Amino acid sequence: MKIIKKLPALIVMICPSVWSGMQPMDESEMSSTYGQAIFEVTDQVVSQPGGADLSMLRLTIGARIEINANVAEISLGRYWRPEGTNCTGGAGGDKVCYNNVLPVTYNDNINWACTAKPCGSVGLADDNYLSSSLTHNTGGEKSFFDFPGGFQPDGGVDVKLRDVTMGQVRNKGNGQYELLPFIQENPYFEFAFDETSGVRKLVGFRLGAEESFGYQGNIIDVISGYIRPSITATAKLGSITVGDLYLEAQLGGVRTIGWLDKRTTNFLGTSGGFGGAILDLIVPDTDALIGQSPHAQLFPVQSNYLEHSNAFFFSVGTRSIQWSSVQGFSPDVTSPGFWLNMGGDGGLIAKTQEGDHPNNYFPGHPNNPIYGGNTNYGNVNNLPSWSQTYNNN
Repeated sequence: MKIIKKLPALIVMICPSVWSGMQPMDESEMSSTYGQAIFEVTDQVVSQPGGADLSMLRLTIGARIEINANVAEISLGRYWRPEGTNCTGGAGGDKVCYNNVLPVTYNDNINWACTAKPCGSVGLADDNYLSSSLTHNTGGEKSFFDFPGGFQPDGGVDVKLRDVTMGQVRNKGNGQYELLPFIQENPYFEFAFDETSGVRKLVGFRLGAEESFGYQGNIIDVISGYIRPSITATAKLGSITVGDLYLEAQLGGVRTIGWLDKRTTNFLGTSGGFGGAILDLIVPDTDALIGQSPHAQLFPVQSNYLEHSNAFFFSVGTRSIQWSSVQGFSPDVTSPGFWLNMGGDGGLIAKTQEGDHPNNYFPGHPNNPIYGGNTNYGNVNNLPSWSQTYNNN
């Protein structure tokens, strides 16, 4: 207590000029002064497609979060959605629910349409849940139910993720293991308000970060969201590798297990050389690509690498919402209910054939026997590491 009482006097004795010579700063001096606030509050109006503007209040925290964590299950939005008639995409033309029949402006009293029988294409016959050679090196089609960790599609929930990992464990040999973190810069909370009635009414909330970097993995049993990964898939003729396919695919929607749709799949082409020429004959366009992979596609997207992405957030809302831009990136409109946005800015990279699920489990963890043998892809030298604050040599 004595130290606390004498501290102000000590400061004055050491720095008398600071206390006695304080002067106002002019504009030029202010302009050359820099600082960093812990909290930044942004209040803005965001235009909504076809509807009244929404007021967005965002609280950004000037912080760097370094986390290595495992979550057994995330299940969000377990409530009834009535049947709808807007199944308009995917293999067969009836697998993807975009909620695109109802306008963005519909109010809380109009049904949140989903697909009809079953909602979101979850609960189909088991032969819809098969991997192809374009998504897994399994020597042919393999049931999702037979993969490590299993598969539990659930049509009664908006988002269901299991064995969620943030970061990874690297085996350094000789019984030594290293934790590599998942990093988020400047996390934020954002609230969407409808003020058309003269009352500030909360209609949506989202949680995200201005930048996400590192490994993020999960078994995706069902998703409501916008998932657009950049995918590299190695193609083979029998046992002979002929080249790589490059594509970006929008695998999201409402309560979906993910389907390629020619309207939302960007087939970027094949690798060069003779193998690429063969692939161009086998898979000349998006229609041929979908023909090679007609089954659900979100399950193979288990091992994700976020390369400084601005597009990773969770949201929940009573209506469709166009959220504000973050670091220059403006996301697609989110649908009502719970929503997960990953990708769209080129920062979500999925190598579906390399490591079905990230390994983030030490020996002795119940999931180590399931995933411990997987090889985490990526150049370790380019992966995030703990800041100097946490180094323990």
